[in-house]
Amino acid sequence: MKKAFVYILTLVVWSVCTPAMADQYFNRLLKSQDGEMKYKMALEYYEQKEYKKTIRLLEDISTQYKGTEKSENILYLLSSSYFHRKDYISAEHFYKTYVNTYLRGKHYPECLYMLAYSEYMQSPEPELDQTTTQKAIEHFQLFIEQFPYNEYTAEARKLQGEMYDKLAEREYLNAKLYYNLGNYMGNNYRAAIITAQNAMNDYPHSIYIEDLAYIIVCAKYHEALNSVAEKMMARCEDARDECYYFLQEFPNYKEKKEVERMAKHLQKITENYIQ
Repeated sequence: MKKAFVYILTLVVWSVCTPAMADQYFNRLLKSQDGEMKYKMALEYYEQKEYKKTIRLLEDISTQYKGTEKSENILYLLSSSYFHRKDYISAEHFYKTYVNTYLRGKHYPECLYMLAYSEYMQSPEPELDQTTTQKAIEHFQLFIEQFPYNEYTAEARKLQGEMYDKLAEREYLNAKLYYNLGNYMGNNYRAAIITAQNAMNDYPHSIYIEDLAYIIVCAKYHEALNSVAEKMMARCEDARDECYYFLQEFPNYKEKKEVERMAKHLQKITENYIQ
């Protein structure tokens, strides 16, 4: 009864005090040995979106409550508080700890989704290392497989798709770089073709499929034109067929006229060669 009265009195004082008084109270609370009061006030700070104070209190008592019923909720609140503060690295750490510790926990589905989402928020630009992007994809996939009908599942699929597109964009940029290098210090057109083909196989539903296919067409065209005599005919025929395939598969592509031009040029070369 005494602790309940002190807690209620604390809330009343806390709700009417000035910011300076509130800071003084919080500093005294931090020095207190009353773990139960710290836990209750951490819940209040969390409800008030005072996430920095929530974190300081919960981290202070986390060891004290380890192995108790409160431990799971402390871990969940720490994860969420870090996420709300946009500290996605710390949020990822605590969400991962939760899902590895509480496989049957009350917040397990949400924490698994938020683990993937925290990694999604850390995913860098396509030109940079994509390790975090890969982790996000894997955890979104794990969530989708475990909870196919969860309220977050549709969003998980959407965000996972964005991550796949980012990986496809990275490969598109690599293929484009090889293409732009042309014959500089070797046949970079062949490297562009292989990179783009692999990306199309790895990410068949990506929004970059058409751009990757166009890179292949252009690279094969220029590779053929720059070939030695004994390889030119075969490569021209292959590039021409690639043009026709592209026009059939992507009839509305923005560079359609350029592909048609390349196809006609290649057709003319092969006809003249036969003659």
